[in-house]
Amino acid sequence: MQIYFDNAATTPTIPFTYEGLLANPSSPHAAGIDAERKLSQAREEIALHLNNSLQDIIFTSGGTESNNIALLGFAFANQRKGTTFLAEPWEHPSILEPLKYIKEKGLASVHILPHKQWYGINSPTRLAAMSHVNSETGDINPVSTIAENLKTENPSTTVLMDGVQGLGKGKIRLDNIDILTFSAHKFHGPAGVGGLALRPGIRLLPLMYGGEQEKKLRPGTENVYGVLHMVEALRLPQDISNVAAIKHILAKIAIELPNVFVNSQMLDQSPYILNMSFLGVKAEPLVHLLSEKGVYASMGAACRTKKNSKSPLVLMGFSNERADSAVRFSFSALNTVEEAYAAKAIIIECVTYIRNALGYRL
Repeated sequence: MQIYFDNAATTPTIPFTYEGLLANPSSPHAAGIDAERKLSQAREEIALHLNNSLQDIIFTSGGTESNNIALLGFAFANQRKGTTFLAEPWEHPSILEPLKYIKEKGLASVHILPHKQWYGINSPTRLAAMSHVNSETGDINPVSTIAENLKTENPSTTVLMDGVQGLGKGKIRLDNIDILTFSAHKFHGPAGVGGLALRPGIRLLPLMYGGEQEKKLRPGTENVYGVLHMVEALRLPQDISNVAAIKHILAKIAIELPNVFVNSQMLDQSPYILNMSFLGVKAEPLVHLLSEKGVYASMGAACRTKKNSKSPLVLMGFSNERADSAVRFSFSALNTVEEAYAAKAIIIECVTYIRNALGYRL
């Protein structure tokens, strides 16, 4: 039996077939015009899914490219305006690494701080980047409220919401949001397709040059098949109550086993992610043992490297012991309650086995 609880890294792809020819949408013949029409319809459907809050849809290869285009493109477009960038220390690397580059090259001022410390850091132009759902803990950040407060303080503030862990998994508040980034493989679409949705009037400079596709922000022939597959995945019904039940079942391990903790900063939590620490057990051997038993989980975001000196959990204020023993379980609409009960038994068995082998004293 295989139980896949690593959906925050990538989700199983739903089947998708397209009957017919998908030509290059830049070609002037009838097949090319039809492909361009399908791309336009896909943009309209995504914008409609977002309640038309963000109408300019740019297709990319995924969340990392989208965040890079948004951050670097904004920095290049506004480098003479005294721009300031704001982000939290535990953000995804696709936000932190571009900001590191921006700072190193002197393109703008960059402040990596908890959002409560952003206020008062003022400049003629500023951009705040924040994840809708924290990829490590599943915390749902009140991005719209934070955006409102920032814009009250400084109306020139632009807010980027990384929606990679949120889009396709319930409603997203987009009030006061200017840029949203997303990736298809996080909601059962194909890897290598994603995008960013922009409020009209946001100016970005391209990172690559070539054709005029995607409003010149992302030159190159569009992946029409991948885009249509992504839109089909976005239509997949999400039974959030089922996913919440799965998370609740696993979270009960913290009650049934001593020295087991759920790691979160906020009361508002995504039902799709559960981060737990099993004191006395290092996360890596536990993840490997669970894998041998057929339960697939992770130690956090797949894009992070072991070179990071501090884990996101430590940066959030959790102890090194909590961080070193933390395992992330993440779910999807395709998981079942039966899998949750089976995984729970296996997790308890594996944690108990490792603790006994190490002589861990409770």
